Amino acid sequence: MNRASWWRAALVIVVGGLATRVLWLAWQYYFAGGPRYRVESAVIAFVIAGAMAIALRAADRPAADTPDAGVPRVWLPVFIVAAVALYHRAIGLGFLSDDYTLRAMAQSDGLGSGSGWFFRPVPLLLWRGLLAAGDSPAALHLLNIVLHGTNAFLVAVLGAAMGTRRDVALGAAALFLTFPALPEAVVWAAGIQDVLMTTTALAAVVLCARTPGVGTGALVCGSLILGFGTKETAVCIPVLIAICWMTRERLRRDVAIYAAIAVVTAVYLAIRLQMGIASDYLAAPTRYFVKQMIVIAFGTLAAPWRAPASPLERWLAFAAAGFVVVLLVHACLTWRRSDHRLQRDIRLALWVLASIAPVFTLFFVGPLLEGSRYLYLASCAWALVLADLIASMSERVEKRTVVFAASMAVVGVIFAASVQREIGVWQQAADLRDRVLADARAALERDRCVQPVFISVPDSVAGAYVFRNGFPEALGLRSGSEPGSGPAPGSDCTFTWTADRFARSR
Repeated sequence: MNRASWWRAALVIVVGGLATRVLWLAWQYYFAGGPRYRVESAVIAFVIAGAMAIALRAADRPAADTPDAGVPRVWLPVFIVAAVALYHRAIGLGFLSDDYTLRAMAQSDGLGSGSGWFFRPVPLLLWRGLLAAGDSPAALHLLNIVLHGTNAFLVAVLGAAMGTRRDVALGAAALFLTFPALPEAVVWAAGIQDVLMTTTALAAVVLCARTPGVGTGALVCGSLILGFGTKETAVCIPVLIAICWMTRERLRRDVAIYAAIAVVTAVYLAIRLQMGIASDYLAAPTRYFVKQMIVIAFGTLAAPWRAPASPLERWLAFAAAGFVVVLLVHACLTWRRSDHRLQRDIRLALWVLASIAPVFTLFFVGPLLEGSRYLYLASCAWALVLADLIASMSERVEKRTVVFAASMAVVGVIFAASVQREIGVWQQAADLRDRVLADARAALERDRCVQPVFISVPDSVAGAYVFRNGFPEALGLRSGSEPGSGPAPGSDCTFTWTADRFARSR
């Protein structure tokens, strides 16, 4: 055995040992109250050792799979119907928190133009059209769900364009459709800003895989403009295009499209800078903050559930983390640096980081999945990585397609059940909203207040927003009576939410 073989054997032992350590520390974290930072450090060491093991393996094996022709368009209505079936309980939830504020902006003459840096006209225009047809939140919830199904289809199209087998691409789309960390963006009507921006991002990236032409360039730029008008974090779309397709050959072939993308982006940034920059975006990133951003993003994607409270939930989270570790161990010990899937999954991992980079100063996913909407775009790439890893595990089996489909079905059922639980949490928030508004109206009717102030209005229920914003608009008051604010000058009565009702303070 030569020296290189000894090094490779040593790395195999090291990778296996570090993976075992990750699982042990994860067990300690979920069942014995161990610190989370030890798990994070162990995972980083494991990934570094795995990357070294792959880099030292001879680059003499061809890609493991042969890409198919693509994903037929017939799958688009299939995924839309599946999305409606999965999220149908969310259609009747009504408005919550920011929804009331956005509705007022959508119905205003200025379309929210006074919101400065956070001016997002495209979703507001969609809302205005739907609300003009009927002032019902059900249509807005249905819009989110249909867009979510469309995004799942586009995930499959992206996977096929990047060289995955058709069944793997469709499996990734199913994982994205049922991913348990996405209900905040899909169920909450205000989440349209993330859901629609992802639609435009996926459309732009997928279109760039086509043969270049004037029509393709126009569609790409159109998708880019719609994305910029949906949410300012769409500034990452040109980066995602570069991550997926940028090579010397493509750069020479598609120079006109890339130049058009650069011009559109430059014009958008010039306009945005004239509008001023939100103070939340002005903080300079630190090394620790970048490390935490990476850990939180991939940690939530690997175990996409709220902080486990019951033994069953702890076992589920530990099993998910362990499953991902096993998949990564298999990849580290079998992949070679010439594998096409390795290069593809590296690009997709970079997609995850690029998609959250624009919100690095705001990015945080709480233990109850608050803020998980920031991972909506990142989940597109993660679903493709996860499906690819599962496919890699089954490729040496005789009936690999059947084994892969069975594995994806098991994961999908668990994910779908978790989504139903998350919708139930948002239903609790909607029930509390109804009680709060009913009691507030009864208090106003009873006390005949001219300038009432409501304080300590419920913010959220288990991570699902109730009235973090929007209470004055929901009650038909002036926006100066924000929840949690003190008595306003000249107010004739103040109501405080205590337990399950509003009590008059004075």
